[in-house]
Amino acid sequence: MAHIVVINLDRDTERMAHMREQLVRFGLSHERFSALRGDFLPTDMARYFPFGTRLSPGEIGCYASHLSVMRSIARGEMASPALVLEDDVGLPADLSDVLDALAHALPAQWDIVRLSYQTKSVSRPVAWLSENRRLVRYSKVPTTTGAYLISISGARKFLDERPRHRPIDHDLRRIWEWDLDTYGVDPPPVTHDVLETSSIDDLSPRGRACLRRAYRTENAPLARLRHGVRAFGMQRWIACSILNAAAKLTPKPMRGAFLQWANGRLA
Repeated sequence: MAHIVVINLDRDTERMAHMREQLVRFGLSHERFSALRGDFLPTDMARYFPFGTRLSPGEIGCYASHLSVMRSIARGEMASPALVLEDDVGLPADLSDVLDALAHALPAQWDIVRLSYQTKSVSRPVAWLSENRRLVRYSKVPTTTGAYLISISGARKFLDERPRHRPIDHDLRRIWEWDLDTYGVDPPPVTHDVLETSSIDDLSPRGRACLRRAYRTENAPLARLRHGVRAFGMQRWIACSILNAAAKLTPKPMRGAFLQWANGRLA
């Protein structure tokens, strides 16, 4: 059973109560991690965020909090693998079963498993976890950091000391930059953003949307191609590109059914 940690600002007692109620109801022990504020970072975290960054204080605090959890994992202060949860997610009653199934289905070496957002692109099925959930490889990793399972190797890779200029959900999508061996669960068991308010938005006067738009044009096609071919194989990666292009042309009401069909072709 993975160690469970919930990232939560000290002031957000109601959000922590929301998480604790779910975890206790399902009989899951957990640890609370006191989230960092982007405008009051300790020195060892501040060095990741250079002066003049486009990130807002809320985004810096969110990023630094996840990095701090990963540092604890990398140092052996926190057990690995760890299920990292933000404090605004909805948990399924079978979360324990999902984690147990992942322990048996994942290969010996893996870095991170995304659990809280449905991908809008094709993915390659790897193994069945239950009657309706599969372990998958993403052709495009989805956003959000609401819930993910991370190993000690994944934590060490992502802690690489380099300046951070994007929100953490954008950096964790760019798995080729960190050589992160990334998997996902389809459909995702954890529901993201179930609470109406966002602590990050409260500390982000510019809002997250304008920042996210600024990163959409930052691509690294050759690095992404190399990583995709290594994870999927050349033929499957070419098929992914074709199927993703077709998915964009598919009317939205039919897109989900098309992706299910396309995923079956990649099995």
